[in-house]
Amino acid sequence: MKKGFCILLSSALLLTGTVPTWAKEERLLQEPHVYRGIVGTTNFYRDDVLQSSDAEIYLKDGYVMLPVRTFFTSIYPDAQIYWNSVDQQAGVILGESSIFLYVKENKIVVNREEQPVVGKMEVKNGRLFIPLRNWLTILNQYGYQLTDADFHWNSAKQEVAVTVPENQIIYEENLKTPVISGEGQAPVYAVALTDTYDEIVNLGDGYFFGINDMKDHFKRTYDILDSSGKVKSHFAPGEIFEMRYLGEGMFCVYTEKWEQEYVMDENGQKQFDVVYDSINDFQEGLACVRDEKDGQTVEGYVDANGTLQIPLQFASGGYFSEERAVVRDLETRKYGVIDKKGNYVAEPKYKSCKSFQDGMALVQTEQGYGYINLQGEEVIAPQYVWASNFSDGTAFVQEEENGPVWLINTKGEKVRKIADQSGEFYGNCADCLHISQFVMLPSGEGDRVDRYYDKNGEVSMEQDKLLRDLSEGMSHVLDEKTQKYGYVDETGKMVISPVFDEAERFQDGYAVVKVQDQCGIVKNPLLQK
Repeated sequence: MKKGFCILLSSALLLTGTVPTWAKEERLLQEPHVYRGIVGTTNFYRDDVLQSSDAEIYLKDGYVMLPVRTFFTSIYPDAQIYWNSVDQQAGVILGESSIFLYVKENKIVVNREEQPVVGKMEVKNGRLFIPLRNWLTILNQYGYQLTDADFHWNSAKQEVAVTVPENQIIYEENLKTPVISGEGQAPVYAVALTDTYDEIVNLGDGYFFGINDMKDHFKRTYDILDSSGKVKSHFAPGEIFEMRYLGEGMFCVYTEKWEQEYVMDENGQKQFDVVYDSINDFQEGLACVRDEKDGQTVEGYVDANGTLQIPLQFASGGYFSEERAVVRDLETRKYGVIDKKGNYVAEPKYKSCKSFQDGMALVQTEQGYGYINLQGEEVIAPQYVWASNFSDGTAFVQEEENGPVWLINTKGEKVRKIADQSGEFYGNCADCLHISQFVMLPSGEGDRVDRYYDKNGEVSMEQDKLLRDLSEGMSHVLDEKTQKYGYVDETGKMVISPVFDEAERFQDGYAVVKVQDQCGIVKNPLLQK
């Protein structure tokens, strides 16, 4: 049996604190934030506010070693962090910027450019640590302007502090801004608060992991729970090494140090051994698998029984959506679209292609971006220098560099102008748009300006954050008075009272919450009516 490989994805789940009040005449404000860590403890602060961390800061070869997740999620709560424990590689996505960390090679790559490394990275107790001095290089590549003077070491207190100046811009006073109102209702628990588990993870489809001893794989216990908290399967310490939900009631299991891999159902019944290098999630009954053939990586699709339904014949394969999957052709290295029989419905001739949404897929050719339908027909010819996916019948597009951004319908007709002048697009959600522009200040220095839009026009940063954090009609917010988290709807009306110390996004009707050291699962009241 071949060595299996599944990647666990994790992301920051909590919102940041309150939003500062801007002076009426201010259009650009640079506000310094101080990040402070104490060696020999897990204490890491942002402006004296303790951040979430379960890994101890330490010294090695004269360098302060800080865990990757702690720093990135403190400075950028929406950071997406991926970890490959087999190859000891990490990836971090900050908006449109990418950071790759290669522990074995001691290499850091930011936006595809290798950077100089100070000291050595290492993995300790299952956490990736990097000498703090490297954050100067990483953040400067991401757009900050830090120098050695921004780093301060207090040997007496064994404390390090980093001052990071962050810019904020306000354009108009009348931008749409959410107003948090109401008290909300008491949470309805699907699973009452309990200290049975160190962590409960919402997997979707009404499944959850109940996990104990998160720091040690070999002591860790796993329970697969349903939405009522009933234990469907239990794995004692050392019984398995790792587990990941594959979707559609299927679970990927590793027994010891990644040596074996198999797929089971919710009741712990093995369905099939994975004889490939990796298996991705199931969607619409099929999962993409990867292997090597004649010295090159090939991908195909298996069903829920592990039977190969579409041969390993593609350079890469995406998830099925609306009975279509985007694949990269092995010979042309171009992207096309296949059906569930593996037949091309859109020939592999595109530079890029996104998954189908609303019966449309975004494609790119030498002429620009356009859209195809489920039959592979170019219903909107490639012509745009930038475009987003369709959502609820509309999409954002830009016809020319530095030109306006328009909202179009599925016929390619312009619905309304969204923005007169554009910049770099990144971090966009289905119904919102984030544009970063480079502007010159009166001092002659340049800076980035961030502007936010929904489908009706410009909105405030706070409204944009609310839109991005919406999941199943609700967003988790921090109440300034109680310093507790609750849930509001898209208008800012409190739906679930702020009573939680931690609150995650809703998924398939449920969200995991935490009060002190107890975890629970709450129901989405908007879906109960």
